[in-house]
Amino acid sequence: MLSGMFCSYCLPRCMPFGVPFSMSFCLPFGVSLGMSFCMPFSLRQRRWTLIETWKNKDAFSWVDDYFSHISPHFDVREKDLLLIILPNRAMKLNSTGFKVLKFMKEGGSFANLSAKIGDNDDRRRELFHFLCDFRSLMTGCLGEGRGRKAVSIEQYSGSFNTLPVLSEIAVTYRCNLKCRFCYAACGCQRKDGDASEMSTKEILKILKVIRNDAKVPSVSFTGGEPLLRNDLEELVSGAKNIGLRVNLITNGTLLAGNDRAERLHKAGLNSAQVSLEGPTAEIHDNLTEIPGSFEKTMSGISSLKKAGIHVHTNTTINSKNSNHLVDIVRTVSKLGMKRMSMNMVIPTGSAVNSNLQVSYSEIWPVIEPVRNETRRLGIDFMWYSPTPMCIFNPLAEGFGNKSCAACDGLLSVAPNGDVLPCSSYPQSVGNLLRQPFSEVWNSASSVFFRKKEYAPGECDGCGKFAACAGACPLYWSAMGTAELFGRRKHAAA
Repeated sequence: MLSGMFCSYCLPRCMPFGVPFSMSFCLPFGVSLGMSFCMPFSLRQRRWTLIETWKNKDAFSWVDDYFSHISPHFDVREKDLLLIILPNRAMKLNSTGFKVLKFMKEGGSFANLSAKIGDNDDRRRELFHFLCDFRSLMTGCLGEGRGRKAVSIEQYSGSFNTLPVLSEIAVTYRCNLKCRFCYAACGCQRKDGDASEMSTKEILKILKVIRNDAKVPSVSFTGGEPLLRNDLEELVSGAKNIGLRVNLITNGTLLAGNDRAERLHKAGLNSAQVSLEGPTAEIHDNLTEIPGSFEKTMSGISSLKKAGIHVHTNTTINSKNSNHLVDIVRTVSKLGMKRMSMNMVIPTGSAVNSNLQVSYSEIWPVIEPVRNETRRLGIDFMWYSPTPMCIFNPLAEGFGNKSCAACDGLLSVAPNGDVLPCSSYPQSVGNLLRQPFSEVWNSASSVFFRKKEYAPGECDGCGKFAACAGACPLYWSAMGTAELFGRRKHAAA
C-alpha cells in the first residue's frame, strides 16, 4: 500500500501500494543503511519503457542490479508499514509489499524471492507489476498512480505514520551571523561553551534513540550554526556508523577557505542545505547583519560541491527579499546547482514584531514566478511551508500538499535534548536525555500537535482540513485568523 508525504504531507489521498498475496519470509541478510542524500542523477532522471511482460524469459533480469543501486535511497519500516524514500517522502505499504522490499533491500536475490513464490502465475504477475511500479515510483514516473496495477486510490484522511519520518538535532544555538528572522534568535546567543548544549556523548546517545527507537533513517544537524561545534565530524561519523543518512543545515560561511567540507565528507556527510537569503551581497548581508557573509556563503557552497557533498540552497522568504527571488533562482543556476528550496519566514524568534512577514494571502504571487523560472532552468524547486488550502493550494501548483509536521512526521531535538514540536516552536514536549522516546512521543503534549488540535476554529468543518490541517500554528498566533474569514465555502468546493 502506498500513500504520500513529502517534507510535510504530499498527497491528498492514500494510494495503497503493494502485492495482494501473502508470503512467509526468512530474512537472514543485513546491510548498513549508509545513504547518500540524493539518488544519483541517472537514477532520478532515467525513464523506463515497460515493453517487457511478466511471462518473458528476461522479465525480471533487471531486478537484482536495480536494487543493488537503489537500496541506499529508501528504507522500509515494519511498525507502520512505511516505505521512506529518503530523505522525507513516505508511502504506505501492504504487508506483502513491505516483505518484498525488505527482502530485496537487505541483499536478497530475485532468484530466492522467486523460489519463495513458487510457480504460481498469478503471484508472479502481481510481483512483476509491483516491482515495475516501485521502479517507476523511484524514478519519478509513477505520478498519482492511476491505472497502475500495484496502486489503488483512496481518499486521504490524515497521517498514516505512527513514528516520525524525519529527524533533526540543533547541536547549538550559537551562530556567527545575526539573521533578522532567526527562529531561535541565535544572534543573541553567540557565546562559546553554552552550558545548555549537549556533550558529544549525549548527542551520540540521542542519535541511537533516533535510529533504534524512533526508527528514523536520517538526521539533519542544524543550529544555530552547527559548524561552530568542533566535534561535528565525530557526530557525523557516529550517525553514519549506526545507519543514519546525514544532512547538514548551515549558512556555509565557515566552510570558506579551509578543508572542513572535505573532512565532513570523509566523516560521512551526505548532503548540506545552505541558507541563501539574497542574490547579492547587499540583500543577503542586510538580512544576516554580517558584512561579507554573502561571499563566504558562496565560497562555502563551492567547497561543498568540490568535496562531493550534495548541496542545495534554502531561502526564507520575507518582505526584504520577496522581490528578488527570481534573481536568487538565477544565482543558483549559475552555481550549477539543480535543487533549491524556499519557505516563508516564521513569526518567532528574532522575527517577532519585525516588519519581515509575508502573509498567506500574498505568498502565491511571490512564488509563482519562482516556480516558473525553476521549471525554465531545469531546477528542482521544493516548497517547505504549510499553507491553508483555502488561501493557497500547493497541490494545484505542483508542490504537493503541505501540512504542519510538528510531533508527527518530524522529530526535532533542541541543543539540551528537549524535543520540540518543530525547531521554530519553543515549547518542550519532553527530553530524550531524561525520558524514553516512547514516553515523549506519546505524551499528551505531542498528541496535541499530532491531532492538529492547534488548528483555528475557522477550520472546523472544512472539507480540506485532512489535507492542510490548518497550516502553521505559529503563524496564526502572530498574525491572527482574519484571512480565513468566509473562506470555508470556497475550500469545500
